[in-house]
Order: sequence, then structure tokens, then C-alpha cells
Amino acid sequence: MRVLMIHGRAQGGKDPSELKKNWLATLEIGLAGHGKPPLNAKTVDFPFYGDLLDELTAKASLPTPADVVAKGPGQNAEFEQFQRSVLMEMKKEMRISDEEVAALLPAGAPQEKGPENWAWVQAIVRLLDRHLTPISDMTIENFLKDVFLYLTRPNITKRIDRTVEAMLSDEPTLVVSHSLGTVVAFNVLRRHKAKLKLTKFITLGSPLGITAISSKLGVIENPAAAVGWYNAYDERDIVALNPLDSSYFPVNPSVMNYNAVKNHTENRHGIAGYLNDPSVTATVMAAMK
Repeated sequence: MRVLMIHGRAQGGKDPSELKKNWLATLEIGLAGHGKPPLNAKTVDFPFYGDLLDELTAKASLPTPADVVAKGPGQNAEFEQFQRSVLMEMKKEMRISDEEVAALLPAGAPQEKGPENWAWVQAIVRLLDRHLTPISDMTIENFLKDVFLYLTRPNITKRIDRTVEAMLSDEPTLVVSHSLGTVVAFNVLRRHKAKLKLTKFITLGSPLGITAISSKLGVIENPAAAVGWYNAYDERDIVALNPLDSSYFPVNPSVMNYNAVKNHTENRHGIAGYLNDPSVTATVMAAMK
């Protein structure tokens, strides 16, 4: 029996062995709450793509909303449209009012409401970033850049996926993934589902429910149809904007969504606030029987 843990973005420059220890230490807290011992670290695989992702994204020149305000649109039309789509969806789901956005428009900026006004888009970014911790690399702009490049640049997709695929096993495997790692895991599992002995697919803080993201995945499916897909999120986690339900991620069989996580990390998105949740750890235990 193997456990495959797939991390998210903003992990570049970190020690993979320490990251793995942190994941296991957090999970150990949850397991102890059920009276269960910690996992044997030797049964856990932790593919690390943090440095590779940073290297690949650093080479890509993508405009931020501030760049578009300063230089005008058209620098990268595909990415600009992606940014607008995600940000307007976030504004809607987070119930951010037009008045809140207007209050952050710079003096002299166009007052037109909507995604065609990039000063307006930039103000939405500022509002959304207030939900995120200022001491990390987790900003909306960085998140959008990384997920866009993974979804739209085949070379980046392949290189990151290969890092995960190198640790796939012939043994029964539980897959636990977080943030961007849930997108990577989804891609890898649907490609290898026929030969992988999956026992459960667990996603934590997943952005797959964002329409602009799922729409770039082609025909979506449940790669864990035979054993079940469990998706846990904190409703305050801006990255996990929407549940993976029939409205936002329609697959058959449907995903089991759990929205009662109370993530204690500053941005409500950190893995340390997910892996110790009682329901998450109970699902891990059930998948390992």
C-alpha cells in the first residue's frame, strides 16, 4: 500500500524532505484524534516539482493586470482573457460589490465597470489579495500565472506530470493532493487510471471548480469512479472557490464534497489546515484498510 502526496504551487526553494515531514506531521495530528498511529513515511511518495515550476514560469513572460493598465491590452490575449474570466468569477462568488471595487480605483482611472476596464480588474486583484497572507508567495496574480501555464503549455504540463508519474506504483495507492497539485493529480490519474490500483482520490483546497480552469481540461471525468473521489475545502478558501458538484464540475459518478473544514492558516488555504481535519483523516484511514 502506497500513499502518493502531490503538493501545490509556491514550494520552490524548499527542502522536499522537510515538506514531506510537514505533511505527515499534520496528518499525524488528525490520525491521533482518531486514536490511530502515524503513517510509515517509507510508504509515502512525495514527488517534488516546486523548483521546476518556478524555473519554467520564470521563463514565461505573462502580463499582470498592472502591466495591462500601464502598457495596454494585447500583450498576451489568451492569458489576459483567462485572468479576466477567473477574476470576474471570483468577484461574483466572493460577493464583492461594485462599490468595493470602485473604492480602490486610482485617481483619474477609468470608472467603467467590467472586465474590459483593466484598472477595474486590477482593483479586484487588490481586494482578493486581502484574503491571502502577505508573508507568502500566494497572491492571485502568481496563482493565475502558474495554473495558466500548467494548463496551456504542453511542455510545462508534461515535465511536471512526469515528476509525478515517476512515482506511480503497481501497489494499491491512495492519492492525496492539494491546490494546484489537485489539477496535476487529476491530469495524471485520468491518463493512468486503467493501470493504477487507486484506493481513493482526495483533493484539498482544489481550484478545479473554477470554470475558467476546468474549461481548459477538455472533457472532464471522474478518474476515481470505481473507488470514489473526496474533495474537502474551507468555504473561506478563495482558491477552492466552488465545490466540485454538478454545477461546477459535473462528472459521473459525482465527487463527494466536504465543506466543513475550518482551515486555521492565515489564508485558509494552507495544507497545515487541511490534513488534520477529522473528516479528511477519517477518509485517509478508510482508504488504507
